[in-house]
Amino acid sequence: MARPSFLDKFTGAGQRGDAPRSERELVRQNLEAVLNTKEGYGYFVDGFGLGRYTEKFGTQALMKTLTAELLHSVEKHEPRLQEVELELRGRDSGLWLHFVLTGLLLGEPCTLRVLFHTVSAQVRVENEEG
Repeated sequence: MARPSFLDKFTGAGQRGDAPRSERELVRQNLEAVLNTKEGYGYFVDGFGLGRYTEKFGTQALMKTLTAELLHSVEKHEPRLQEVELELRGRDSGLWLHFVLTGLLLGEPCTLRVLFHTVSAQVRVENEEG
């Protein structure tokens, strides 16, 4: 049995009598929780959460640092995803950066969209459509 994800450790997912959710949905939910945690808040482990990219505001290194930090958090806190890659695909007029996250989930290809709001630093993780 796979190691439980960060969020599953606290929610007891799979231990309650809730309606079963797909593994993909559990991964999506866990990633959204992990990526919305800001460094220094919400967890007792030093260095947990996003935030190091903020020291790069206004520099050319910002996007590279943010992408690396997002990827590191996914690799560290979502053990069900293997061979993970993260690619910036662009931005929109609502100030959201659009990333595509790919990897293997239970040996099958899995693609998720990761949206990062450049003002609030809110992160949304969505299933990739078509």
